[in-house]
Amino acid sequence: MDMSPASQPQLKAIGGRRADRRIYDAQIQFRKGMKRAVVKLRDISQFGARISGVFLVHEHDHFYVTLPGLAPIEARVAWVAQFEFGCEFMQPLSPVILEAIINRS
Repeated sequence: MDMSPASQPQLKAIGGRRADRRIYDAQIQFRKGMKRAVVKLRDISQFGARISGVFLVHEHDHFYVTLPGLAPIEARVAWVAQFEFGCEFMQPLSPVILEAIINRS
């Protein structure tokens, strides 16, 4: 799979978002290479999420998150600010899956 910056999906909405994020407060599994951690998911949309936790990431890093009941989701870091970062899912979540995630909380 080509991971050059030109091949990566780009955010196109005003303010860098394609959809409103919904508040979702849950602990999830994070994996970047061989490193794993439990991080906190703060909000989520079909296209991405805001995550907090003490884990060093940089813009454009690729990683996986695992939400309860789902297979790992590949994402890339869109922005970093102190102990939070925003990510873009490489494959957007379907609206049905997003609703199921939100309704579990």
